[in-house]
Amino acid sequence: MRPQFGGTLRVHMGSRVASLDPRQWPAEARKISAAERLDSLVFDRLTRLDARGVLQPALAVAWQHDADSKRWQFRIRENVKFSDGTLLTPSIAAMALQQLLGVSFDVSANSDSVVVQADHSMPALPMQLSTGRYFIFRVAEDNAVSGTGPFRVAEWPSSDPAGPMKAAFVANETCWAGRPFVDKIEILAGADIQQLPDAISFGQADVVELSPSQVRREGQRGVRAVSSEPVDLFTLVPDPASPALQDERVRRAISLAIDRASIADVILQKGAVPAGGLLPNWISGYAHLFPPTFDLARAKELLAASGRDFSANKPLVLIHDSGDAEAQAVADRVAVNLREAGITLRVTEPVTSAKSVEAGGSLRLVRHRLTAPDPAAALSELLASFGKSTVEMPTLAEVCAAERGEIDGLRTIPLVHVTESYGLSPQVRDWMAPRWGGWDLADVWLGPASTTPAAATQGSGAP
Repeated sequence: MRPQFGGTLRVHMGSRVASLDPRQWPAEARKISAAERLDSLVFDRLTRLDARGVLQPALAVAWQHDADSKRWQFRIRENVKFSDGTLLTPSIAAMALQQLLGVSFDVSANSDSVVVQADHSMPALPMQLSTGRYFIFRVAEDNAVSGTGPFRVAEWPSSDPAGPMKAAFVANETCWAGRPFVDKIEILAGADIQQLPDAISFGQADVVELSPSQVRREGQRGVRAVSSEPVDLFTLVPDPASPALQDERVRRAISLAIDRASIADVILQKGAVPAGGLLPNWISGYAHLFPPTFDLARAKELLAASGRDFSANKPLVLIHDSGDAEAQAVADRVAVNLREAGITLRVTEPVTSAKSVEAGGSLRLVRHRLTAPDPAAALSELLASFGKSTVEMPTLAEVCAAERGEIDGLRTIPLVHVTESYGLSPQVRDWMAPRWGGWDLADVWLGPASTTPAAATQGSGAP
């Protein structure tokens, strides 16, 4: 059957997004993922990645750099219009990019190009600009933000609603890349993720976000489930100000006491893979060099040698994102593992009071989003999120060495890499989301409902 134009695609997702403005980018991994999905409906970037992760032109048709990769020039595509009818110019693109890249970069425009300069080498800049927040936007006199993407905003809440947020997007008839197939997308964001699969069963939604624990169950119910490669990384970050956690023996004992396989297979229902390193194997190809190790006996030996007391009167405090059900489940299992090693762990939500960090010190469970399928770009992004300055990594060996330096110091303790999953109604056709997560709703179309239950399927990266 040929693709058909028309219809309304109904999407339900668990995470809410406060704003579509790329300048107001969230900090939490789940909200970053949600913001990138919704912003991709409205905006384009200078470059993009194809289905194989290969860099391709988008709003920039060509680019070149100087010998040191400190100056890049991106030639802007001609005759592209924003959804408000304004012509895209190099000046508008440069102004948007400057606000997103920040003061460490000097972004300017000439007659047909955007020029990005810095005092450091930027060999991966085109790759960097193909992911994350680097969407090109225009701000009107009334502060409304418009883009050049396949859809334009038809409905957005004027204030932050108390319950789930409703938004709507309609097809951008003048999109430079062609009109999308569906006429409209209706979004329900902030819904209870445990109830989202029922929206498919009851015919209330066409696309729903699924947690790892729901994928297998929904597949058994006949819901078509699709998953990305493992794209989110859960890590434990020891508080560097905690005297107890400055002892490497304690940090290593914590790492060895955690049964990552049970977190991936039981807690996250095989929707994750154990992580001994920062990058999953599908990105780096060398994850076997950082095998996740579970050795409870050795953990107890190291803890005894340290002389540290983590009894009920001096517990460690584990802080996690209270809005993330998966983080809560992972944190609870970590507490069980550490208790078996002799470490009392109190799991708590983020707080600002120093009173919450008791005598033992604190750990933070952090979820990181891996937005780039390129090893150097992905590791640079991770290190930056840790507050670390990054260096050039032109070869895979140098990427591996940089990752080893971070892992060997146990300044962060990787736990698992988690997939991103969706449930699809039988009407959804040509779902071809990137293997690194997200979606491409411009190519999705709606066909007639199937008369037989859809078989459950998973993407090539699903464990």
